[in-house]
Amino acid sequence: MSNIEQLEVAVIAAGAEAKGIRRGPGGAERLVINTRGGLVTKEVPLTGEWDKDIENATSAATQIVAHAKILTAEPATKLSGPAGTKTSAATARGRA
Repeated sequence: MSNIEQLEVAVIAAGAEAKGIRRGPGGAERLVINTRGGLVTKEVPLTGEWDKDIENATSAATQIVAHAKILTAEPATKLSGPAGTKTSAATARGRA
């Protein structure tokens, strides 16, 4: 299995997709990853140190998946009490 395939497997295991390698200014290589559906995309610099590159790619994939879950989660209003009930500020402070 090639290094690129191993990076792809690590990113997929974290819940994201590896889109490919981009070359930046000066020839610096970056692994382009995004969440399934493309909501969040990130470029991870590749250093040439294999262990570090795998760790960075996996960490970045985990982070963007977590961000996508936050962005697509139910609104916080779904976590409040039943509709139509009001709590006074004094009562709310008493619970804390």
